Amino acid sequence: MIKTLVTVSLLAAIGIVSAQEEIARWDFSKGKIDSVDGKFKTRFRGNTKIAGTEGKQYLDIGLSNKDKPEGIITLKKYPELTPKGGFRLEVKARLREQTVSKPEMTLWDNNYVMNASWGKHKTNPDSKKGFAFQLIRRKDGKFCCAGRFGFTEVLEGAFSKPIVLNEDEDFTLAVEYDGVKKVTFSFNGKPINEVVLKHGGPLTEGIYPVTIGDRYSSMHQRFDGQILEVKLTALPAAETK
Repeated sequence: MIKTLVTVSLLAAIGIVSAQEEIARWDFSKGKIDSVDGKFKTRFRGNTKIAGTEGKQYLDIGLSNKDKPEGIITLKKYPELTPKGGFRLEVKARLREQTVSKPEMTLWDNNYVMNASWGKHKTNPDSKKGFAFQLIRRKDGKFCCAGRFGFTEVLEGAFSKPIVLNEDEDFTLAVEYDGVKKVTFSFNGKPINEVVLKHGGPLTEGIYPVTIGDRYSSMHQRFDGQILEVKLTALPAAETK
């Protein structure tokens, strides 16, 4: 009994939970852009706004014609939004008729770099922190999910198998990381595929605020549609095999 209590206390101290625990949730149907508990404050960027009828509202990602930021961004960096252990990020959204030419559409980001294999990012540890979740439009008209995971030494990417999405239809995408090496992508509650990272381990805390619906900074990659809900959940510690 004492050993169990000590183990649970140690896990909690380093930010790892022994049961599923909601970290943050944004429900835009109520017309608000802060997290539902009010803990994580955000602001609009660009032409993004809340739209829709009362009770059925959503985050309408703005239609910038130039490389301008869209979506919403937290007012500061929140350490809790880079989970130290396993986690699941779920995004309920829908696509509009295509208005962007870039294939990458960012749903969540506090990494910013996305690709640390070039230039100064190769040796800059700050380029390999935090995590991002993207939807990518393929040339064949299908889509795939992408996760970017920062471990200070490396920034690892993982990709889902192709899925079919239709404009103006609600869907839920999720990326789950077990805190060790395994990434699982899901579509409407059903697993798409798993990816085992080469490096893995605990994520390194992101140094940027979180953006929802676009990349944090330059070469923006806004989501082409509306976002209804975003939920980040801490998962129990996985066993290392």
